[in-house]
Amino acid sequence: MKMKGNFSLKISGPAGTGIMRAGETFSKALNRLGFYTLVYPEYPSQIRGGDNNLQIVFSSEPVNSPNEKIDLLLAFNSECLKNHRGEVKKAGRTYELGELGIKVETELVKNSATLGFLWKILGFDLKVLEEQLREDFKEEKIFKLNLSAARSGFSKGKDVGLRIWKGVENRELGRRKGIINLTGNEALVRGILVGQCGFAAIYPMTPINAVLTELSKSIVTVFRPEDEVAGILAAIGASYAGKRAMVATSGGGFSLMTEGLGMAGIAEIPLVIVLGQRAGPSTGMATYSSQADLNFAIYAGQGEFPRIILAPGDLQELYRFGAEAFNLAEEYQVPVILMTDKYLAESRFSANEGELKEIKVLKVSSGVKNPEDYKRYQLTKSGISPRAFPGQTAFLTNSYEHDEKGFSTDEAEMRNEMMEKRRGKLSGLKGGFEKYGEEGKRGTLVSWGSTKGILLDFIKENPDYNLIHFWRPWPFPQEVTSILKKVKKIIAVEGNYSGQMADLIELKTGLKVQKILKDDGRPFFKEELEQKILKLKC
Repeated sequence: MKMKGNFSLKISGPAGTGIMRAGETFSKALNRLGFYTLVYPEYPSQIRGGDNNLQIVFSSEPVNSPNEKIDLLLAFNSECLKNHRGEVKKAGRTYELGELGIKVETELVKNSATLGFLWKILGFDLKVLEEQLREDFKEEKIFKLNLSAARSGFSKGKDVGLRIWKGVENRELGRRKGIINLTGNEALVRGILVGQCGFAAIYPMTPINAVLTELSKSIVTVFRPEDEVAGILAAIGASYAGKRAMVATSGGGFSLMTEGLGMAGIAEIPLVIVLGQRAGPSTGMATYSSQADLNFAIYAGQGEFPRIILAPGDLQELYRFGAEAFNLAEEYQVPVILMTDKYLAESRFSANEGELKEIKVLKVSSGVKNPEDYKRYQLTKSGISPRAFPGQTAFLTNSYEHDEKGFSTDEAEMRNEMMEKRRGKLSGLKGGFEKYGEEGKRGTLVSWGSTKGILLDFIKENPDYNLIHFWRPWPFPQEVTSILKKVKKIIAVEGNYSGQMADLIELKTGLKVQKILKDDGRPFFKEELEQKILKLKC
């Protein structure tokens, strides 16, 4: 079935002018009208000036893809106008804020004046925007300032909505309840709280800063360490003591955590690591997106030890795996790395509220029946040993290879037994992927992480393709091999330079995978991806 049309606009202005807040207010007001929205932000790594911009896409159906060409541009100054004029469609409209004659009481509310102007241009009822402003600004004085600015902007606009809404059905859908509006980080934190996280050690780093901010508002004990080394060691200590514990970082911080990761692996201490990918290497492009850390996550740390890698691709999976990561870490006593990226973490998506289903929290039995004979690393058929906490009995935990009771050893036979024990823990894991669409007559697309939503939009308009989404790249779900062997052509779509998921599939299945890659810091845009896929000889 063909997707109904969407409308895209871009707001661009210097850092410090409230562009990001404007995007949140505007998209939530559109949700009040019954539209689904996507807000994709871009910004340089500077506090003031530069070009902060965001694209807002809205439609009467769920939308997951930013557009390469936009219908409307509103720039705060001539420099921003110059930066984005080439992105506007031939039939689109362009405005510069300084030429509109909008008067505001303070420069701080220019963003709300912009929203009022756009609201009028699109032909919507100002009352809906006013309701959203009331919800966003609780303090009466601040609300009145923003309300006055929005009304001033609205008065300068001219309703041309009927002429620019080509292809979008139902210009105003009417009030429809139940559409939620969240960034990826906000959805992830909701899941983390459902997973009963008790301790989070987070050193701020784009794009996971909002995880730190949101968790700080909750009952979770949040520790801001002096660096990422201290962070992961603090989380290991909290987990050892019985708390569900996590860290959150980006690639540079994860680099510093690798020694601690190995300690969690050999000591069999549950730990959740949120890894928000951005463009590297080193500082790279600190505020732009990438999917280039998959190999790093799989192989990080000296020696070999089991870990689970989750790669959610939308709000629903961020929520689900935000909770399940803690369940898996507790059940298997391993590090669980949850991978997101700047695009998924900081973009603002909308969905039906009922789609964020409650996750059942795993109840892991702890304690020991015979504390005098307790063996922390007891050899078991499953590879999972009974886990006690300090105060329940005496036991040893350290970073050395050990015997069943935790005493350090370099004896060959015990080393082999412990390696075999740890390696066998995850042998029973099932699933790890989801299939969307019928059998692809022209090809099967493969996603992991944030390319999921963009590819789902594609197959809605191109049903000759289907999609396999890997939400657990590691351990690799070997059962997908029999499915992939039957497809005409496998096409992996990834936000990295080399095609890391494609290479992993080839390594594990022996099948040839075609690659569509991008690593310029931006996600795949809707039109761009369509052209790349349809050009392939399938």
